[in-house]
This record gives sequence, C-alpha cells and structure tokens, in this order.
Amino acid sequence: MATLPHLDPVAFILGAPRSGTTLLRVMLAGHPRLFSPPEMILAPFATMAERKASLEARFWEKGGLRRALMDLQHVDVDAAKAAEAALEDRTVPEVYAHLQGMLGGRMLVDKCPHLCATPDALARLGEWFPDARWLWIVRHPGSVIRSLENMPMAEVMLQGYAEAAKEIWRAGNETVQRFLAGVPRERWLLVRYEELVANARPLLEAACAVLGVPFDEKVLDPYEGDRMREGPKGARAIGDPNMAGRGKIQPELATSWLEGFDPRSVSAETRALAKELGYDLDALPLPPVARVGDAMDALWKTARALEREIALPMDLDALEGRRFLLRMLAASVDMFVEEGDTDRPAFHHSESATRKMFADCPDADYLRAPIRLGPGRAYRVWGRIPPEAVYVGILLYGKGGRVGNRLRDQDLRVDDEGRFELTISTEQPAGDGVWLRGDGDENAVIVRQYFTDRTAQEPLDVHLELAGGPPPPAPLSAAALAEGIGRAERMVRTVFQRTIGAYKTISGMALNRFFEIPADQLFPTPDNQYRVAWYRFGQDQVMFVRGKLPRARYFGFTLYNAWLESYDYTRHRIGLNHTQLRHGADGSFEVCLAHRDPGHPNWLDTAGHHAGYLVARTLLGEGEPSALEIEVIYEKEWAARRAAR
Repeated sequence: MATLPHLDPVAFILGAPRSGTTLLRVMLAGHPRLFSPPEMILAPFATMAERKASLEARFWEKGGLRRALMDLQHVDVDAAKAAEAALEDRTVPEVYAHLQGMLGGRMLVDKCPHLCATPDALARLGEWFPDARWLWIVRHPGSVIRSLENMPMAEVMLQGYAEAAKEIWRAGNETVQRFLAGVPRERWLLVRYEELVANARPLLEAACAVLGVPFDEKVLDPYEGDRMREGPKGARAIGDPNMAGRGKIQPELATSWLEGFDPRSVSAETRALAKELGYDLDALPLPPVARVGDAMDALWKTARALEREIALPMDLDALEGRRFLLRMLAASVDMFVEEGDTDRPAFHHSESATRKMFADCPDADYLRAPIRLGPGRAYRVWGRIPPEAVYVGILLYGKGGRVGNRLRDQDLRVDDEGRFELTISTEQPAGDGVWLRGDGDENAVIVRQYFTDRTAQEPLDVHLELAGGPPPPAPLSAAALAEGIGRAERMVRTVFQRTIGAYKTISGMALNRFFEIPADQLFPTPDNQYRVAWYRFGQDQVMFVRGKLPRARYFGFTLYNAWLESYDYTRHRIGLNHTQLRHGADGSFEVCLAHRDPGHPNWLDTAGHHAGYLVARTLLGEGEPSALEIEVIYEKEWAARRAAR
C-alpha cells in the first residue's frame, strides 16, 4: 500500500451483531464534537475496490457511506452516490482522510460490527490509527444469541460471521478481547448494554473521557434530532432495524430476549467468556422453552424405557407391542398437543383401524373432544343422529379416566329429522333444554356410535363449541406446549402400564374361559356388559364358543392381541355382531376360532395369533345373557364330526 495519508484519531465501536452497537452509535451522534454516521463498511477493507466487490453481494450495506456523504456535503442521494463512485480507486485510509477533511474538527466515530469477524482488519486499523479509541460494547450472550436466531434473513445477513448464532457472540468477543489486550487501557472502554439502557450517564461520561471530548447531555437522548437513524432509498442506514421506531430507550430490552434462552445450550468456552465479562450463565433460571425440551426428553425416555419392557413370549405379540407404543406416542401427541384446545374444541376420532387401545370395537366410532368445565364455562353440543343408528351415547370423563355422567340417544329429545342439542356444564342452564351435568374435573367428552353394517349405515353428525364464544386466540406458548407434551408422556406411560397389567392378569387366569369384567376397567361404554376370555390353542386345533343371542341393542365378538388392540380387521375377519352371526331359530349360535378358514359360517380369523383376548359385548341387554361355553378340539376331530352329520 502507498504511504498513509495523515489520519487523525478515529473512535471505533466494536461488538458482536445485536449487541447494541446501533444504540451506542446514535447516542454519540448527538455530541457536537463527534460525527457518528451509520455503518460505512470501510474498516474491513484495504481498498475501495475490495469494498465494492463485497458490497455487490451485500447490497443492503451500501447506504451507510452515502448517508454520511449526504450529511457532510449537504447533497441528495444521487449526488452522494456520485461522490461515493468517485472514491472507487482510492485506498480506505485515503477515504478516511477525505472524510476527516470535512468534519470541521470533529472526531469520526466508526461503528463496525464486521470487525469482530475480521481480526486481520483490526490489526491493520491499529497500524493506520495508532492513537485510535475503541468502545467495546457487550451484551448478555443469551440476548444476542436469541436475537440473532430470530433475526429476519439471518442466514444472509450474518454471512462472514461464525456459522451458528451460539458461536457468533463467543467468536466475535474473543476476537475483540485479543485485539484490545495489546491496546493501552486508557484508549478503550468496555460498555455493557444492560447498563447503557438502565443508566446511561456514567457509561457515556466514561466514553466521552476516553474519546477526549467533554460530556454533553445530548448523548443521553438518542431520539433527539435526526442522527442519521434512517435515510432515503439508496442511502438507508443499516444496523438495528427497530431502532428508529422505538422513540425512547427501553430498559426492558436488556432482558426481553433472555426468556427463550437456555444457558445449557452454549459451549463451555462461551460460558467461561461470559463469566469473565460479567455474565454468570449458571445464575440464569431455565426459560419456558427449556421446559419443552425437558418434556420432550421425558417423552422419549419413557418410550425407550417402555420398549425395553416388551418381553412377551410370542414374537408377534412382542412386535405388535412396539407398533402399539408408536401408535400411543402419536395418539398422545395428537390428543394433548394438536387437539387439546378446550376453548376451540372439535371432535376427532380417537380410535381407528390403525389407532387402538383398551379393546376398541371395530363396529363403533369414538369421537373425542377436550373440555374444561367450571364456573361460567359451558359447551353447546348439537348434531343429527341418522335413523338407522344402532346406538349413540355421550359420556364425560374426569381426571384419571373417571367415568362421569352420560346421556343415551333416547335422552336427547331428537326431532323428526334426528336433530338434537344439549348443554354440558356444572351449573344447570336456564330453560328446559337437555343438560349433561359435569362435576368440574372433566377433561373430555366422548360420543360413541355403534354400527352393525358400516357400508349401509350413516355416521353421526356432531359438533360442539364453547358457549359465548372463545376468547381471542393466543400464540403458541412454551408453557402450554410443555404441559401438552407432559400430558402426552403420562398418557403413554399410563396406557402402556394399564395394558400390560391387564395382560398379566388375564393371561394368568384360567384359559379358554369367560369372565365378566367390570366396565370401568376398560375405559368403557358403560351401557355394555363385557365378558372376556384369554384363549390359547394349537396350530392344528380350533376353538368353538356356543351360546344364545341376547335381547340387546348390539351383541358381538371381537379378537384382540395382548395389547388390547383388535386384530387387523381391514384384512382379517376378526369380529362378528348379532346381525352377522348365523344362528338357529332359538338364537343359539356357534362361533369358530381357527388359524385358517375351516369352512365354518361363523369363523373368526386369529390372524397369526395362538393366544389373545376374545371379548363378547352386550349393549343395553335385557336380562342376564346366556352362558358362553368354550370347546377346543383338533381340526381332524371337527372334520370327522362334520363328516358324520
């Protein structure tokens, strides 16, 4: 480089992006002895040709020098652009000298966060300006990191800095710290952003002393006068885009970004440097978003632990257990994260051909919606029941799966077109409308519809809403998301443990024998009577169940695996209801369980299972149902019986 021109001392503002460099620059711009323009992007380069090549890609950074020239030369944007173009063959020191020639004795204050990522340029500036002054502004690493992570177009704007926001603060401040270690202490000042916005006077008095100018009250109000906070198109100031719109210093900004910062997320090197600069990350409380991470960790930990507990004797049961765990993970997240808004509830199918728990009935729809009852809160439910509906029941569930109050279809005052309406609340509503009373701890309402032939029978149409309308919607909060994930984790654990507990109980009882199970043990349809058998028979055997059809709304048999999931009814015939069972004139029937089709009209396919649950449901039965008798014989024995008939 050619011989340096004569250069007066310059004050440089150093700091990582989002550390408050713009605020400090604008505050100093109010001092009559200082000229503090927006970022001119001169310091990182040796020549203006280098600068031009860089700014062709980073076009948004072109405005700072033009804005300075407009102010110094009292010209418009076009004239400032021409003046800047005339400098393109100069060295950067020559441009600094050119600017200083127009300052009228004022000191140039050059704010340039880029310098924290260009240590070679810092060293070069130390040679160009041996008597320079340096103001190093630091801000809490959590605030900087979170601000960077939320910065629009950060992936473009921050090119040239460290790759990750978590490293920009550390890398930038380490660079400045190493450089200033070789600068006499009287020529630089450490400024903490938090102190600047809380009580600026002491810091700015110290800054003026380092710069060699008397303190002036005008530096305390960065919003007094123009101060080049903005600029016209083509000469717009860069820096904090929110600076111009605030109107006053806002001390709360010192900690606002910390709400989302998890101090555990940064490196040990960052923690050490932060402590050295006065920021003790160990003293920070964990932010709400950390609760989300902790809740997710707990969910994954529970899933991994439960998977290790799957130790069933049959390979198919063990395989289905892992699928069941995946299904419960998905169901729990849907239920409590995606479908848990009690102010804007909607009915969702809680069970399906690929989502089953607690002995689902393939002939039933389970429509679930979340609710939250209490003083002043009520829900309106309305819909239409098709005339061919077998059964419709509306049931409330409280905490822990407590079975609450319910209404059946005959309680709903259905009109001639099948329409109905009711209120769910803890306080009796005015008028004589249908009321489903809650006790206050209810968290869900489930509407069940039973079918005997889904291909011919119309599904129920049902809706609900919070009476009086929902409150204004709020954005997703970390606390709400963490709570939802936590409830999902508890559901996965509870469902899994109750299911495996039921398996251990029933499989240890007498084989191939029916037991009546209290309905409240199966998250039930309370109007059902459940009789359950744990069946087991060999590959070359068949099992018969004999009895008589009860007088009931619905009666049927369904096969389930060890996880209380109905076998795959989309591919196997694993259930029969009273309209499908072939029976005698007196209602007597015989059901055949077999591993392959034996030609029996009431065959149920065991779908590869040698053992499992067989559940008989009687819905709103009249009187005691007949006993169910089980016989297990060899296939060849049954073939002989058939031949003898």
